[in-house]
Amino acid sequence: MRERKLLLPPFHGERMQRYGALMYEIAAQEIATWPRGQPIELWPRMQNVTLEIIMRTVFGVEEGARLDRLREVISHLLEFVTTKSSMAAVALVGPDRIRKLGLLRKHLAPVDEILLDEIRQRRLDPGVADRDDILSLLVQARHEDGEPMSDSELRDELMTLLVAGHETTATSLAWAVERLVRHPDKLERLRDEALAGEDEYVDATVKEILRLRPVLPLVVRRLTEPMEIGGHLLPAGISLAPCIYLIHRREDIYPGAAAFRPERFLEQPAGTYTWIPFGGGVRRCLGASFAQFEMKQVLRALVSELELQPAAPESERISRRAITLTPSAGARVSVTPREAVLAAA
Repeated sequence: MRERKLLLPPFHGERMQRYGALMYEIAAQEIATWPRGQPIELWPRMQNVTLEIIMRTVFGVEEGARLDRLREVISHLLEFVTTKSSMAAVALVGPDRIRKLGLLRKHLAPVDEILLDEIRQRRLDPGVADRDDILSLLVQARHEDGEPMSDSELRDELMTLLVAGHETTATSLAWAVERLVRHPDKLERLRDEALAGEDEYVDATVKEILRLRPVLPLVVRRLTEPMEIGGHLLPAGISLAPCIYLIHRREDIYPGAAAFRPERFLEQPAGTYTWIPFGGGVRRCLGASFAQFEMKQVLRALVSELELQPAAPESERISRRAITLTPSAGARVSVTPREAVLAAA
């Protein structure tokens, strides 16, 4: 848990706010490459955005050969680990066992090499104290005993940020647009408030998407002491799997639970134990605040720059073969420049 304490500052408060302009810029640059007036699959394009955001905010690497090489090796790794078969293997066997079996070795080796090289170079950088990317902050951080994080500790944390922070946020963003384009009144309200520089509705929209379409359907926790649940006395040491998907759809907690209604989070705040897309307790996802902040910046860019319409009237379906709750058709939308729509109005 001591690494967790070191990682908290970059993901909270004023420090994280500094990443906002960069996130918006990256999203706008990706949006500029999208074809206009024809359907596109949104999920892979959201993956492009979130990968670039992670690489730029975590590593602080600007455009050039190093960023191109980093993008290349990480993309190859992510392409492998986010396939349905790989995700199922990790879920069933466990990441430690996967590593010991060598199933990821050939994919991890080039990523390990470049991550460790980035760590070494950052330690030697005389200007590291003036940088605000996450790697620079972690290199300077110290444990309570005054010792810095080791290279292997840093490598593991960077790998977690890259893999978990990329795929999950991309999936949530694809679902966000899928729901918004099929609820034009919500989309219009989000656009109006985003253009006005307001934050409440985009925050509520992000929370509602994560409630309605949590990326992971369940989370596993091991009891450290006996506990009674639903009249059943459970002993210490057993593992429980609270179902995020079902908790988020309880009618007694969320009336009209199947409906997409961001307004519910304007009426009352998200509950600590009833809104758990990032897990809960001491094992809550470290990047929860970062992911929500990132989603808000990307959605602002999308609704400010483009007019989005569904490519088909029917809603996307959840891909039941996937471990993550991904949109089966990639959340296909039709894109039109916002200026063109306003000019024609």
